Amino acid sequence: MIKLRDVVYVENRYYVSVKKNSFRFFDLLNKKEKFIPFEDVGFLVFENKNSFFSKRMIDVCLKEDIEIIFCDSKHSPIAVISSIYGQNQRLKKLKNQLAFSSKSKKRTWRKLVIAKINNQADCLIQVANQVDSGKNLKLVGKQVEDGDPQNKEAYAARRYFVALYGGNFKRGRFDDIINSGLNYGYAILRSVIRQQLIIHGLEPSWGVHHISTENPFNLSDDLIEPFRPYVDILVYENLYKKGIYSLKTENKKDLLQVLFSRCVIDGKVYTLADAIAVEVNSYVSCIEKQSASPLKLPIFIEGGI
Repeated sequence: MIKLRDVVYVENRYYVSVKKNSFRFFDLLNKKEKFIPFEDVGFLVFENKNSFFSKRMIDVCLKEDIEIIFCDSKHSPIAVISSIYGQNQRLKKLKNQLAFSSKSKKRTWRKLVIAKINNQADCLIQVANQVDSGKNLKLVGKQVEDGDPQNKEAYAARRYFVALYGGNFKRGRFDDIINSGLNYGYAILRSVIRQQLIIHGLEPSWGVHHISTENPFNLSDDLIEPFRPYVDILVYENLYKKGIYSLKTENKKDLLQVLFSRCVIDGKVYTLADAIAVEVNSYVSCIEKQSASPLKLPIFIEGGI
């Protein structure tokens, strides 16, 4: 069990329970125990399939808004525990969400795409020292229209990934270290966004732009877009530049730190974990007001994260 700031990474055989105001981690192999106060934990990531936990641990996590993430045999997030109990006006929020007009959705998607492209550009400029490529990408962002009918988002992504990871890189479900790292980091952010959507009484499958009937997280995949470059940075610095060829546990711990990368949102500096809550809360305002105007999105801190 390794504690990474607010992330507790349970990678060995532990029995996790509660004692007073702390989580108790009992090592099933060497019979030793450790304690971490509730207030120091934001996420519990269960990596080992032979770990156990008490019902009271779940009760505490739900009460304290501590996210529980479970990983599969390939160590990728596959499940999150959230609760809809105690939510106020859930039905009203769902009705507002379903009534969100096509016009407002298109304007919302435009804002998401522009924010994503601008953050990609800043990633190239500030991290990869690709100044010209970054400036050209910002010009692409200025051309995005409501609903992005010309698919500038995909066009920008192709140019961006080549500039960041080299001409041989292809984004997708390819079995290489860069794509594996990106997929893992995106999955972490996606799970946090989904948790916030549930907390705010929204339906994660009802998206703004993504509308797949097979995807239960369409809205998560919309709202994650401006946050993706923060994962890209960590993959660039921790995998690509170091020439890592296989994604190991220590690499995943590095990628978990994306939750504590800093950004500016609503004129203030937040960690990404907190910025996601700000974004989702602003999206609630969007559907209540039937307007894209209230949407608040992350931007890079000048000089890096």
